[in-house]
Amino acid sequence: MYPKSINMLTQTQNVTITKTLSFYKENGIWFADLPAFLEAGLGTKANLMMVDGADTFLDYVSNNQNHATLKINTTPFEGSDAVLNKIGLGLNQSLLDQIGHAKVDYGAYYHVEKFKGIAINHQLWLCPVTEYVFEGTYPQTIYIKQLNNK
Repeated sequence: MYPKSINMLTQTQNVTITKTLSFYKENGIWFADLPAFLEAGLGTKANLMMVDGADTFLDYVSNNQNHATLKINTTPFEGSDAVLNKIGLGLNQSLLDQIGHAKVDYGAYYHVEKFKGIAINHQLWLCPVTEYVFEGTYPQTIYIKQLNNK
């Protein structure tokens, strides 16, 4: 289970959203590479930290490298490597404070059963920047494909 559950409605869309998203590891911390988010003044680099299971998932996906690029989609597509299924909203405030993540009031936990057919049974947390990426929503399901890890 996740540490703190929040009863909150989030917008659900039946729109297909497909994007390519890169992540990089700096000083042992993973970040989403979203310069447009920063340039629009929507937050700071601390908002783009990948923590609470998202970091260890990126370690796995990147084969412990410092970069990962993923194709992400809200609908199934041929060749996807993993499916993230939303568990619910919540956050681990003490962990976020300890790591130095930007202040947020919520996030969403996801479960990943397999990556490239191998059972990993992994839980990860995604912060509200996810709503920026997915145009205002936390999708119930996110399909991903590893594009590279250079």
